[in-house]
Amino acid sequence: MHKEDNYINPYKLSEEYNYDVYMIERFVEMMGEEETSNLLKFNETELNKTIRLNTIRSSFEHTVKLLERKRIKLEDIVGIPEGKEIIGSPVPIGATPEYLGGYYMLQGKNSMLPSRILAPKTDELIGDFAAAPGGKTSHLAQLMNNEGTIIALEISSNRCRSLKSNLARMGVENTIILQYDTRKINELDLRFDKILLDAPCSGSGIIISDHSRKQSKTLSDILNYQKYQTELLTESIQVLKPGGELVYCTCSLEPEENELVITQVLEKFDCKIEELKIQGKAGLEKFQQYNFHPDVTKAKRIYPHTSKGEGFFIIKMVKEQ
Repeated sequence: MHKEDNYINPYKLSEEYNYDVYMIERFVEMMGEEETSNLLKFNETELNKTIRLNTIRSSFEHTVKLLERKRIKLEDIVGIPEGKEIIGSPVPIGATPEYLGGYYMLQGKNSMLPSRILAPKTDELIGDFAAAPGGKTSHLAQLMNNEGTIIALEISSNRCRSLKSNLARMGVENTIILQYDTRKINELDLRFDKILLDAPCSGSGIIISDHSRKQSKTLSDILNYQKYQTELLTESIQVLKPGGELVYCTCSLEPEENELVITQVLEKFDCKIEELKIQGKAGLEKFQQYNFHPDVTKAKRIYPHTSKGEGFFIIKMVKEQ
């Protein structure tokens, strides 16, 4: 079969799946025609809900037993002991007494990876920047056994309220919440052992759960996010201790928000990129007019259709001594 027989027509797919055509063209350049077709089809399906069991409130075994009594069917998530996939439930999973009591958090399975990759310790000062609504913050606290200290920054007052509510529900006691612009974090004169920066983004990795994102963001929006993300990461690295670790992640598939941000920051700071031992594709070497820093291939691009979850970009940086 000739290549032209398999050719993907971006305009046809745009019309069929209701995307802005520029997004289809970019997906094809990022991952090829076959993978783009698989991604678009997968984004029309529905993900099973996933939850993170919260050991601050209850043991895994106890929570599982309580949920199974409600005839909620659970399945393990490989590599994430605290994660469970909901295979079936006769009751709303976000309204059980166990949910309201903080025994678990509704959280996408790939969203559980960044906190585990950061691997915070009980005696460390951790920064969680752009922290709302608190899924990753409460996960960090859980991994720290509610010890050590987390500084959770959130610029939005409304989102700060949801962050505070979620942390209270989950029993988190080692976290200080500040309504604060991460771009001014240097003013606080703090130095962090580790930082998690889950940067605000265009969200092209979560189209499966939010179809509005097929058309809600323009290329100009992506470039605006890129500028903001670069500013956030630049400031974050400056308040990281020498030898400290930083995990940067987005739920965007756009190279400008991921590989380009990292490339621009590596031009300013001496950081080592660690190879991630999780499933996913390597970071891109180039895209359109951009050539990226060679070390960004150590990052992981987690595509929805291959992971059966939301899309993510994750990279781990270590500040040189």
